[in-house]
This record gives sequence, C-alpha cells and structure tokens, in this order.
Amino acid sequence: MDDGHCAAVCDVPAEAMYGRDACVARVVDAATGTATGAVTGTAGTPLVLVTGPAGIGRSTVLAAAREAFAARGLPTLTLRVARNERDRPYSLAARLSAELAVRHRNGDPRRAVAVRAAAPGAGPDTGRQLAAELRTSLAASGAPVVLIDDAQWADPGSRAVLLTLLRAPGAGPVRFVCAFRPSPADPEGDRAALERLRAAGLAEVVPLRPLGSAEVRALVAQQLQAKPSPSLLGYLNRECRGRPAAVLTALAGYRRSDSLCVFDRHAFLPSPNRPPSLPAGLPPVEYLRQLGGLVWPVAKALAVLHPLGPEAARLVSEAVGADADEVGAALTELWAEGVLWQGPRPGHWRFRLPLLASALITCLGPYERRRLAQLAVTAIWAGEATADGPYLAEQLVAAGRFVDARRASGELIALGTAAMLEDGYAAERRLRAAAELATEPERRARALLAHAATCCIHLRHTDALESAWTVLSEHAGLVTPEALLEMEMIYVVSLGGVADRAALTEICEGGWRKLPGGEGHRSLTRALALCHLDRWREADECLTRRREAWAREGGTVAALGMLFSDCIAAYLGRTEAFDRMAAAPPGWPLWSEESRHRFEQLSQLARALMALGELDRAQRLLAAHALPSDYRPLPDRVVADSLAGRWDPALSLARLGLATGLSVGDLPTHTLMSRETSIILGARGQLARAREVIDRARAVQPVALHLLALAEWCLDLSLGDLQRGNQVIADALTLAVERGLVVGTEELWLMRAVSELAGGDRAAAQRCLDELSRIADQLGTGRARMCRLLGTAVVHQDRAAADEAIRVVRHRAQPLEQADTMTMLVRHRLADPSLLHEAYALYGDLDALLRRAQLRNVMRGYGLALPRQSQTTAENERLLATLVAEGLTNRELAVVLEVSEKSVESRLGRLFKRTGYRSRVELTSAMLTGEYPG
Repeated sequence: MDDGHCAAVCDVPAEAMYGRDACVARVVDAATGTATGAVTGTAGTPLVLVTGPAGIGRSTVLAAAREAFAARGLPTLTLRVARNERDRPYSLAARLSAELAVRHRNGDPRRAVAVRAAAPGAGPDTGRQLAAELRTSLAASGAPVVLIDDAQWADPGSRAVLLTLLRAPGAGPVRFVCAFRPSPADPEGDRAALERLRAAGLAEVVPLRPLGSAEVRALVAQQLQAKPSPSLLGYLNRECRGRPAAVLTALAGYRRSDSLCVFDRHAFLPSPNRPPSLPAGLPPVEYLRQLGGLVWPVAKALAVLHPLGPEAARLVSEAVGADADEVGAALTELWAEGVLWQGPRPGHWRFRLPLLASALITCLGPYERRRLAQLAVTAIWAGEATADGPYLAEQLVAAGRFVDARRASGELIALGTAAMLEDGYAAERRLRAAAELATEPERRARALLAHAATCCIHLRHTDALESAWTVLSEHAGLVTPEALLEMEMIYVVSLGGVADRAALTEICEGGWRKLPGGEGHRSLTRALALCHLDRWREADECLTRRREAWAREGGTVAALGMLFSDCIAAYLGRTEAFDRMAAAPPGWPLWSEESRHRFEQLSQLARALMALGELDRAQRLLAAHALPSDYRPLPDRVVADSLAGRWDPALSLARLGLATGLSVGDLPTHTLMSRETSIILGARGQLARAREVIDRARAVQPVALHLLALAEWCLDLSLGDLQRGNQVIADALTLAVERGLVVGTEELWLMRAVSELAGGDRAAAQRCLDELSRIADQLGTGRARMCRLLGTAVVHQDRAAADEAIRVVRHRAQPLEQADTMTMLVRHRLADPSLLHEAYALYGDLDALLRRAQLRNVMRGYGLALPRQSQTTAENERLLATLVAEGLTNRELAVVLEVSEKSVESRLGRLFKRTGYRSRVELTSAMLTGEYPG
C-alpha cells in the first residue's frame, strides 16, 4: 500500500510530517557510513530497511532520504514495487537492470527488457545472469543509492538476486534503501529474516514508530497554524493510532466539511463526536477495492458490523451473499494485509486503523448502508448480538425505515433524551431521526420538542429554531401548555442566537399576540424578546404590567414568569425578591417541576449571581442544590473559572465558545464571557486579541455592552490612552442608564471616581462616590460593598475603609480582584507596600505577565525586593515576545512596558540573539504555533 499517497490527498507536502527527522538522518548515515557504529564502516551499510505498518510514513522517509542523498551529491534511483509483482519471477531485478541500462547507457536496454519479459519462464541461470549484470551496471553508474518502495512485494527470485549483490558487491559499494512492511501473517518470520541480515552485517533496520501525542500535536499545529484542542487531539490519537497519513487525512476531512473552527490560533471541533467527512477515493480504500474477490464487499460490510463481535461474520455473510468459508477467507486475507486484527476472543475482528473503517463506510451507497444497519438492528433486537447504546442508536439512525419505524422512533427518543445534556451531537441526530421516522403526530411532536430543547441547551440555534417553529406552527394543539411555552422560549432565544433582530423586533411590536398559547405565554415571550434586544426596562414593565395574566395560568408559566421577573429586576437594581429565591430555590414553584426546569432555575440563578459578582454565593447555591447533570452551559463555566482564578481552563473554554458560536443565546452570559476573556488576554499581554474579543461581542450579541467597559478601559490604560479609557467608562454608564441596568455599574462608578480624583476634580469624584454608594445600597452585593469601600478610601484617604476593603476581597477569594484592590490601595498610599508581594504572587498564579511587569515598576518605586533576576528576565522576554506577536510597534511596546524606545530595541536584540529568530515574523510564527522556547 502506498502510504505516501495519503499525504498527497490532504494537499500538504510530504516533508511536513513531524517526528521523522531522526529516522531520515539514521537512514542516510547508515547508507553512507557516517553513522556511529555503522555496520560496514565508511562504505556504509549495503541495505537499509525502513519498516512499519501502512500509513506510518515509510514512503515519506524514503522521499526525504532521496533529497538528503542528492544534497550530498550522491546519485539515486527510485523504484516502487506493485503488489502483483510478487508472483512474477525476477520482476524487480529485471526492472532494476532495465532502468540502469536506459539511464546510464552501459548495456543494451532491449536485452534487459527481453530478460524481464522472459522472467516468468526464467531458468536457474537467470538469477546469476541478472546479478552479474546488475553488479556491473551499478559499479559503472557510480554506485547510486537504489531506493525501493513497498519492497515487501518483491518476488523471491529478485530477493535472492539482491541478496547476492549484498554479499558480493564487487567493484563498488552497493547501497539499497528499502521501505518494507512486515507481514502481519508472519511477523516472526520477517523479524527472524531481518535479524539474520543484520547479524551478517548486511542490513540496518530503521523501524518507524507511531507518532506520539506531542508529535501529533505538532503536526496538526503546523498544518492548521493553530493549536489543536484536547477533543480534536483525542479523536486523532484514537482513530489514527499515530500514523501521519491518517492524521492528515482526518484533518482534510474536517476541513472539507467546515467542521474545524479556529479562534485565537486554536482549533476546535464544534461537535467532538462528529467524524470527519472522508472522500471515497483514499489510496488505502482504493487498494482494498483492487484486491478483488470478496475482499472489498466484506471489508465494507465489516466496517459497519465489526462492533457486533462474533455475530459480525455471520451478518457479513448475509450482507454479501456468500457462505461462511468464503467470508472467512476474505477476512483472513484482510488480516494478512494488515487491515484487521482479532480481539481477545475468536471472531472479534477489529480494524487496526479505526479511521479506515470510517473511510470504508463513506464508500457505501444509500441502500448498502441502510441494509447493513438493518442487519445490525435486527440482530440486536432479536438478542442474537449485543452492542452498546451509542452503536444501536447510530444504526437506528442509518437504517431509517428499513426497520420497524414505530419501534425505532420510540427507542431513538429514549436514547436521544438520555443524552440531551451529556452528548449534544448524538442526541440531536437521534431525535431528528426519531421525528422523521415517527408516524403518529403526537410522537413526532414529542421528538421535535426534545430536539429543540437539546439544540438550545447546546446553543445550536439554527437547528433549535427550525424544530421549535415546526412545533409552534404545525403541532401546537398536540403538546401541553408547558411544552408550548418552552418552544416559544426556545424560539425567541434561538432568534437571538442567530442574530435575527428583525424577527425579535416584530415579536416585540405586535407579533407576540399571534403566537399560540394564552396571554401569559405571550407576555413571557415578549419580555424575553425585549431582553434579547437589550430593552431590559421594557421587559421589566411588560412582566410587571401583565403579572396577573401569567401568574393565573399557574404551573410552569407562573414559575418561569417569577424566575424571569426576579432576575430582570435584579439586573435593574431591585434584588430583594431575587435574593429570597437564590437563598432557598426549593421553595419556588419551578423547583417542583421536572428536572429540566430545575436545571433552568439553578442555571439562571447562578448566572445572575455571577453577573452581580457573587461567585461565592453562586458556588454555594450549586453545591447545596446539585444540578440534575454535571452539564453547565459553556459561557457560565468560563465566567465561573475566570472569577475563581482558573484562567487556563477558562481561556480554553472561551476559545471553544468563540470559535464555534457555542456562547450566544443565554443572557447576559455571552457578554460576561467576552468580558472575562478580554480581561485574561489583556492581563497576559495579548492586547490585540483582547480587543478583538470585545469587538466581536459587540457585533455578535449586543446585549448589556456596558459590562465590557472595564476590560476595554484596562486595554486603553495599558496602551497609555487614558483619555479614551475615561470616555469608554463614561459612554458605558450612559448606555446602562438608557437601558435601566444597574448590574456592573458599581465598578464603572469606582473607576470614574478614581479618574476624576486623578484629574484634580475632587467634587466630581465625590459625586461619583455618592452614586456608587446609592447603587451599593440598591444591590447589597459583596462586590458593590467592596467598590464603595475602595471609593471611600481613595476619595477621602480613609485607611479604615481601605483595611475593610482588603478584608472583604480576601473573603471573596477572587484572585484578580484581590490583587487589583491591593495594588490600587498601595498606589494611593492607603495600605502597607508589603501587600504588593501578595498581589505579585496572585498575578503569578494567574500567569498575568503584563500585570506582573507593571507591578514590578511599582515595587521598585517602593524599594521592595524583586524575585530572582533569572525569573524576571524570563518573564520579561516572554511578555516581549507576546507583545511582538500582537503586532505592537516599538513605540507602543515602550508605552506598555513603561520604558524608552531605546530600551525596547536593546531588549528585542537580546531576545532575537538568544532565541535564534531573525525577524518579528519568525518570532510571531513561533508564538502562534507554540514553538517559542519560553
């Protein structure tokens, strides 16, 4: 099998593979005699065998070795052996003779061709004659290095001729480099033969091992110019088994289906369990197609049926219409070809390369695929075979109406509903298929309800919108009032998720009256649409004005109305009712509903608490009343991790959400997630990317945008643009007032008070403090209290307030907030400078490179001891490299680092000298792919 062709399918250069440089060097050194301990001294080893399974990169190593020989001025000759040559005596030897004769004109090419043509009927002297001719031709041609690919197909006669040449090279050194795949049918025999050659000093064996996880990561990063996510790496390691060609093929498949998403130079799979879209004409697949007989149909059938264990062979026989012996022979041939291996029990066939099974399935026609799925499902239903739930569900989806549609739709609804929270991709496929199979309108409506809910939970709004609208427009009379309300909520949330502001506006301005359900339904739907349009005050008024309508409907309608009303009121600064619900959620009506609504109640309460800065209360809430599932919406996890100081997992999840769109819908978490992501990136020196996140948030879901102001203000301050930063704060406060939102404004009023004081306007600073105090009284949250204490301390130089602020932030245990508070108080000479050591350590735990560098300048001003010089130098270099990768000019670098431009030039010079990079472009590329040594 030509494993090099797989790389070509992916449109990537063969030399792009990682983890093979040492192998290439070993091949070249062994063949030229430059390797330490080479078998035959300076003449080189007569035979170098590059071994390994199909797809491991033998052809690639051979091609790289050929280039290396050419670079040393050594002539080369390359041959590839076809599988059908193994039964033609002296085929390879005759071809080699002919090639030498034609290339070097040292013999009569017609005679060489005649020898090759006569090879099948050759006599005992043919081998000796070919060996003599080859010895003469090789010597006369300057002893080229002969590279032979797929040497395992060489016929026995040619092997004997080559062995004769190796043992008696004659006038000049003979050097063969062969790519050789050991036979899975006789691995011990091949191993013994290779060992005999090595022991005789005739061969050097260079085995190619599968790529390790780090090498696969490097290969993917090189191909995508982005770091792969753990889920992408996990799939590639599991399905490709370290074979470079398979890795590249899988990547090409993901690219083909546009299912690879990249953000911030990180690559993600929106649906980790979704396989790549593989083309039907892959070389390994075509190789199996050409084997003839039953091998091809048996391989395709087994790709679907092999998880069924011993029963698979019988089902394959039924699928291909052949008896057990014929199928057994085909399976044995696939085993001999290295395609299959047997599991721990007889009859448990498995594919050595799982990705090959996926590729074979793509070659099945629609009827073939459904027929095989039908066989699998029927066997499982009859108790003749067993398989796990996911396998049965996949075959039910594939079989369609080839099996009992009523039973299939029922099982798919059950299997899909069970996976709603844990495996969104699988649940969506199962529930969509169930809806298509269902013959009764009630069952179809039930499948669509579950499908819409699943898609909404996993923030896949386009699919959720379609299913929800189908229920509302075609099946409204077949579902319960509670389910109907849920579909209306999902419909609105999904409109927000796909940014259809026109449709949301139409609902708000009158379309809500045309929705199915009672007046209470429509009131809640309109209020939710208003929130998605950032019209929070109107949403609050709508719920308040129509409270009697939604409350009298009782049940889920009243419970959801109460939840929405209390959360919106909290965002507007009225927190009393919300605080009561958050303190004891089981006492509220929604708690008594099914677990999905309980999940909604806890998620909404925790989300609102985090928006109010109350991480500790959110954590206590979720700990005291465990969610029905471990699943939490991705944006909520980002905000929680960020506030708690778990910045690496927060950033990883945020990139996933921003790359795949799995962060839009739930309010106002997308804005909060974007704010936290920007803060993390900015604190780590990734200023351009931090700004990109803010701009993206404004464009994708422009809701509660004043929450972004603090992150943007930090960026402006880092770049020395204090005037712009102050304007950002002022504009955000104006926007919040227009929207009626109070949540998050306490931090903005604090920053404005500090700014006014720094500008010398103490009266303006006092007015800001008065407003901050009013808001703190309204909200009654820990964050609001902390901001009031900080403002009081700074504006009035109140050390008692400063001491209390430090006590509060330590109790709140949010690392960034704690470090920033200590730094601010020390800067205003309201706290002991020794606190800067604590702040510095907190920034270090967060890997906040820029904050650490800025704080070092403050610490020097107070004469405080800094960490050891080597650590500081390493951090400064990593920060400088990060800022360069962000595209900052020398002038901007000087402002950010608070040094002169001359100092920047000196630092850059030292950095380039130490790392070996010659330009900003090279340094940036190394930072993006993770190759930077720091």
